[in-house]
Amino acid sequence: MHQLDRAIEIALEAHAGQTDKAGEPYYLHCNRVAGAVSTIDEKIVAYLHDVVEKGGWSIERLKSEGFSDPIVFAVDALTKREGESDEAFVRRAASDGLARPVKEADLNDNFKQAEAAGLDAAKFLDGLKTLSETGKDGQNNDPSRQ
Repeated sequence: MHQLDRAIEIALEAHAGQTDKAGEPYYLHCNRVAGAVSTIDEKIVAYLHDVVEKGGWSIERLKSEGFSDPIVFAVDALTKREGESDEAFVRRAASDGLARPVKEADLNDNFKQAEAAGLDAAKFLDGLKTLSETGKDGQNNDPSRQ
């Protein structure tokens, strides 16, 4: 089975019964994020980006499924740690070249969904700003904030 197909199956399984901010099946969020990125590896990561944090999967389980180290590392970079601030999380995701475009697509989709549902979307705008100010090394590149 192709890894993209397997990633789709895992996302469907991991997010079965979950809903997004608008009450739609959560899998649709993963599908929209995957549609907003370019490469096959980015699409695989997009489908898997929330399976550890929200879907009961582990990094070890993804490894055992045969996903490559870069894909597993990107999913790990997109998994928020307990107690981690939103800003630190975005900076960490930004430092992984494969995770970065997925995080941008994720934040954009979350922003649109929050706005459509009448929810506060400020944290997603803040995340997009942090992402734009963060270099590929995870450091702040905005001269006004240094």
